Amino acid sequence: MIKHAGYVKYAAVPVILLGLAVFFGAFYVVPTNEHAVVVRFGEIVRVHSTPGIHAKVPFMDVVYPYPKWIQEHESPPVETVLGDKRNVIFDTFIIYKINDPAAFHTRIRTQERLGHRIDDVVFGAVRVVAGLYAYEDILSGKREEIIEQTMERIKATARDMGVEVILAAIKNFTLPEQNLQAIYENMKSERVRIAQGILSAGRAEANRITSEADRKAQEIIASALKTSQTLRGEGDKEAQLIISDAMGSAYSLYEQMKAVEFFKKGLQDNTVLVVDPKTGIFKYLNDMSGSRILRE
Repeated sequence: MIKHAGYVKYAAVPVILLGLAVFFGAFYVVPTNEHAVVVRFGEIVRVHSTPGIHAKVPFMDVVYPYPKWIQEHESPPVETVLGDKRNVIFDTFIIYKINDPAAFHTRIRTQERLGHRIDDVVFGAVRVVAGLYAYEDILSGKREEIIEQTMERIKATARDMGVEVILAAIKNFTLPEQNLQAIYENMKSERVRIAQGILSAGRAEANRITSEADRKAQEIIASALKTSQTLRGEGDKEAQLIISDAMGSAYSLYEQMKAVEFFKKGLQDNTVLVVDPKTGIFKYLNDMSGSRILRE
């Protein structure tokens, strides 16, 4: 009898364990920061987004928890072609959360797969938007417009996956190495061209200034020569007037001196002349001063 009771005791252990398993398997807890999707035979039967303890059918219902908190995903840099045929590398990241756990379970289900899908969504949006702009637009004020359009496309596509994109941002726009080298060479050539242009302009300006200085110097010299010639002519004219005035004033004295010289040398003693004493140099014979000169 005792032996039979021992068998009963040992046989009851699995039953108890099974009962506990069934009891605890009939309930599940939804934490504050998680969603819970209950699936039965591959079909979603319930979705819980509020915290609490919920019942399920043991061995038939499977509960899939998904996070409710905000998450960040950084996609690998993607190289794409802009509207001006230049290649640019976009470095992006997004901030998101799962807001539709049923859609997320149906289309994504795992976080690893979500990362790949987000990368595909980001790459597709970046390529579409990049084709609408040129590199100069990225450098100018259209940068924010490019980011906004990219974000709108990512949001629209992620919504079908049960994911709400809170922020999609482009951390950086960079050029591939070969493009950077080409741009550096173009910048170098452009700077050389600008420097040569400035040098040529400087030489042309120097030549212009030199020519202008030579022209002004010639004008100054010509003006000085003209002025000197004018002054010399006026001086000669003034000198002639002075000489003429002087000659006019001294003519009578000159005539008297010539008359005296004639009377001294031209007339001999006992010379008889028949002349008109009122004309020529003989008029001085009537002058007392002239008589004195003869007597002397």
